[in-house]
Amino acid sequence: MKKRIVLATAIVVVAALSLSLLVGCYGDKDYFKDLDSYGFWSNAPDEAIAQPKIGQMVRDFLSAPLSDGKTAKKVAFIGYDGCRADALINVLDAPEEVDGDNVTGLYSGIADVLGDDGAGIYYAYAGGTKGGDDEQHTSTAPGWAALTTGVWGVQNGITDNGMAKSIEHKTFMLEAAEGEYGTVYRTTFAASWKEHFVQSYADEVEYLRERSDVPEQQLSADSDPDDVAAYLDAIAESTSIPMSHKFVSDDEALHEYLLACVQEGGEQECDIIFGIYEGTDHNGHGTGFGNDNYKYIKGFRNEDAMCYQLLQAIYARPSFESEDWLIVITTDHGGIETWHGGQTLEERSTWVVCNKGIDPEYFGSGYDGYGERG
Repeated sequence: MKKRIVLATAIVVVAALSLSLLVGCYGDKDYFKDLDSYGFWSNAPDEAIAQPKIGQMVRDFLSAPLSDGKTAKKVAFIGYDGCRADALINVLDAPEEVDGDNVTGLYSGIADVLGDDGAGIYYAYAGGTKGGDDEQHTSTAPGWAALTTGVWGVQNGITDNGMAKSIEHKTFMLEAAEGEYGTVYRTTFAASWKEHFVQSYADEVEYLRERSDVPEQQLSADSDPDDVAAYLDAIAESTSIPMSHKFVSDDEALHEYLLACVQEGGEQECDIIFGIYEGTDHNGHGTGFGNDNYKYIKGFRNEDAMCYQLLQAIYARPSFESEDWLIVITTDHGGIETWHGGQTLEERSTWVVCNKGIDPEYFGSGYDGYGERG
């Protein structure tokens, strides 16, 4: 009798685990429909923008002639790591209060950008084409690499975390610093995830080091954070190319650095900034991704409030009215339960906010949640 009870219990456990795995593999099939019910999108779901097209949009902006009356181009490319598309409802079309917080009174970077004439918020997607040659993990390294290089990982070399990018496909930050767009821009890439600098973009770190007087140093995921930060700072101070990689401890340190980078006349002032806030991703891994998790949404609101402060610092620049600013806020991937990397709609569905709006030439065609069928 005991054996039968144990066997029956085991069958129930296996069945429960199988159901859990199925949910993790396939996610919520209605997720895309739920997103479409939000009234703030500027494109249709089947026009979702592939991440590389966003990077190409930045390149096209930098390559185009200056607008009338403008004297200089500037770019603020701001990342919210692991921010699911449905999280946006917490600052857009949100109820007055959520869990006791006054949402409508929250200082929001996203809402602030959308107040500009012509600005918009758009469906986008990570992960390449599910089942296609360009399929890649919906993870941090491949997501940001697709956005900054303008190509999927099958070309730039990063299809998952733990992989290194090829110098043949440079980020728009490095290209701009080398004068690829007709002007030499001072640029920066700032983040608190060490792997960006010791692995994913080690090619660009080494490229800059070779043009400095800093001796080569072997870095790895096990390297002391202070040593990594000091090495990157030393390269930035002596390289002949005006680009810096800035490794910081957390979102607060990142925020302080980015504020210094947009201070006109400041020692760390840059023309192009790329910075990644980690609040959503950290909380997603810790307690779960999605609107049913208060800590996840709190992480999102915190980084969005910091972005608002950053934007106010940009608007306060004495030369702001004569500058042509492209402001982009986006994410690298979504998430499901406490992970990401797969091909569920919750992981693949991303978004992008742009102060200038995005031309339909960058839109996808026939996107069904897993690839473009048009």
